[in-house]
Amino acid sequence: MAGWFWWIQLLSLVVGMAAMAVALTSKENRRTLWRFPVFWLGLLFLSYVACQALNPWAVAVRHRADIFVWDLFLHPHISWLPSGISANYFEISPWRLFVYWLAPWLLVCAWWAAVKRRRSGRRLVLIVFLNGLITAAVILVQHIHTPTKYMWIYLDPSTAPGAARTDSAGFGNWDHAGMFLYLSLATGMALAARLMARARKQGLDNGFVWVVLLACVALVGFFFILGSRAGLIIACVYFLLGLIVLVVASLRAGEKLPGLWVGAAVLLLCLASVVAYEFQGHHSWTLERERYLSSLTRDDTRTLLRQETLRMMQPHFWLGWGAGSYRYVSPDYFREDYLFHSSHYWGGLDLYTDYAHCDWLQFAMEYGVVGAGLALAILIYWFGYALWLWRQLGVEGWLILLAAAAILAHAAVDFPLFVPAVLTLFCLLIASTLKSASLEVRSDSRR
Repeated sequence: MAGWFWWIQLLSLVVGMAAMAVALTSKENRRTLWRFPVFWLGLLFLSYVACQALNPWAVAVRHRADIFVWDLFLHPHISWLPSGISANYFEISPWRLFVYWLAPWLLVCAWWAAVKRRRSGRRLVLIVFLNGLITAAVILVQHIHTPTKYMWIYLDPSTAPGAARTDSAGFGNWDHAGMFLYLSLATGMALAARLMARARKQGLDNGFVWVVLLACVALVGFFFILGSRAGLIIACVYFLLGLIVLVVASLRAGEKLPGLWVGAAVLLLCLASVVAYEFQGHHSWTLERERYLSSLTRDDTRTLLRQETLRMMQPHFWLGWGAGSYRYVSPDYFREDYLFHSSHYWGGLDLYTDYAHCDWLQFAMEYGVVGAGLALAILIYWFGYALWLWRQLGVEGWLILLAAAAILAHAAVDFPLFVPAVLTLFCLLIASTLKSASLEVRSDSRR
């Protein structure tokens, strides 16, 4: 369940609260939680968002039912405190964003406090990989049955290509399914690394490792079907880098060279075959995706979006406009540019009012330097902790963290961190990977 719909976010919140309630039943878990910096940094950030919700500087009212343009009415507020825009919860509002950030924070804190065995993290990796394969299989079945439908996302000429039209859509659009799948791809590569290390340790054959890697190649093939340009590039580059890492690790461990080269060559041949088949254009759907990938240039609009978002930041540089405010503020900045109301661009202005297609800039615009600084402090902590545990992370851990870095890179040109499934999986995989590495440190210290 990866759409933007309010009931999915509330369901994620219920799961997070249940996980946290179970974790807090143990006194030892509570002590672990109090010593967890992300718990306190996240609490400060959530308090910041709550303050924006409780201290609105304006109220947003839809100008007309059939367009994404709102009238803003000023509201009395405390100017030196974080403030936001009060709006309908079912549209977008600070309280809805509060729930959005709260759910993954609860899951991460519960995992960190309650998990005591590395086996739990390894099981999570396996589950996420299998989930990715099942998701890809559903996409394939739907493609065969109804070529214009993926994960209940329909082609609709009246909207952006691949935009969700129903509350049952698994993802908001195809690009987001691609972001989710390359996190699944990362868990597959990590699983292959673990199986390879276990085979070396026990003197077993590496046969099953190559099966897992072939499944990863199949996942890469789905990125073309989904039409995610950045996702396709990142998936191919990530797979190639991961394969190089696995080969180098095997060579350093004394693996026989001929077997490695044969396995790597077969995988590369399969990858090249998948990409070549997708681009050879034997059927109408492939031709349509080629047209979408090659002929539609959106660089001009993305550049303008970033420029306008930078301009939006200036009036509320320190404290931000408020969580979820981009939808209500951006139309006034975009309305004068012909690109944002041209029918050539999938309905024009309406398409661009929700997201800047650059999470970094939109985050700074909505939360200001203070709020964005709190979120950045969490990322800096994770990065520093990963460097401290670099030896314990091993190949498996670094492959997952590399995919997390790819999500952050993708966030410069799209909005993966505003997709519930991607954000939750991103946070949980980082927490699980670093938690497993920290348990490795404790295990080593006891020996």
